[in-house]
Order: sequence, then structure tokens, then C-alpha cells
Amino acid sequence: MLTTFYYIDLYNKQQQNQPETEREYFLRMAREMEQARIIEKRQTRKENIKAIFAAALKLFKTKPVQSTNSAYGH
Repeated sequence: MLTTFYYIDLYNKQQQNQPETEREYFLRMAREMEQARIIEKRQTRKENIKAIFAAALKLFKTKPVQSTNSAYGH
């Protein structure tokens, strides 16, 4: 049973030594571009969510009000 794993390892090592074909190159580049697009979309989504939360926080912030104690001389 161990010999089958050895043959698989040997096959994989032989595959690694072969240069990448043009088709494999274009498929790899397409996958990488797709991953880059996904990451970019995630980043813009995160930035939009952060901007929305920042705007919501600004709505709930209140300015400090002078206390009425000073108006009455306390």
C-alpha cells in the first residue's frame, strides 16, 4: 500500500519538473485575476460598511451642553 503513495509522489515530482504549458499559464492567470477581483470587491465592501458606520456614529454624537448650574450661580 505504501508503494502506491510512492508512485504518486514520484509522478507529482515529475510533473513539477515540467515547464508550464501556455494553456496552464492562461488558466492560472485567469484564476489569479478572478481572486484579485474578489479581494478588491471585499475591500470596497468593507470600506463602504465602515463609512456607513462612521456616518451613523456622527448622527448619534451630541455636543456638550453647558450645564444649567452655572446659569443659576451654583
